[in-house]
Amino acid sequence: MTSTETSSGISRPFHLTRLERCAVLLRLGQDSVITESDAIAILEQCFDLTGRRQYVLYVELDKVSSISSGARRVLMSARDVLACAMVGAEPMDRMLSVPYELADYPSEYFTERSTALEWLSLMHDVLCADPVEHAMSLTVDRDPFPRRRAG
Repeated sequence: MTSTETSSGISRPFHLTRLERCAVLLRLGQDSVITESDAIAILEQCFDLTGRRQYVLYVELDKVSSISSGARRVLMSARDVLACAMVGAEPMDRMLSVPYELADYPSEYFTERSTALEWLSLMHDVLCADPVEHAMSLTVDRDPFPRRRAG
């Protein structure tokens, strides 16, 4: 599903793709500024993409220039997100991910796509309560809940 334009013709700075039954990839446009209305649209469209199930979210941060405080508030309190992997390579990407360590769901920053996807699979398999049995990974062989820094 391409989410770059709404039915009213408003351009959105993001693209959503369903990866698995309840996993969504969020890609953002170059120099994106995510607003509160963008955050609400992202969550609504993710929920629709997954058939109105809870889901894990993979976010590529490499093209984001900023996330408004309203967008952060909306994204950090999402009830349908099971876990979020934020992937980037630059110090700015890491800085954008820091507030999400306090989200209502487990959220981690990664520099490698494969590590992020592995973590998301593990988190999904531990947290997903979908009544239809399914899994994204084959085994859970490590603790998916990293120890949080005392803060």
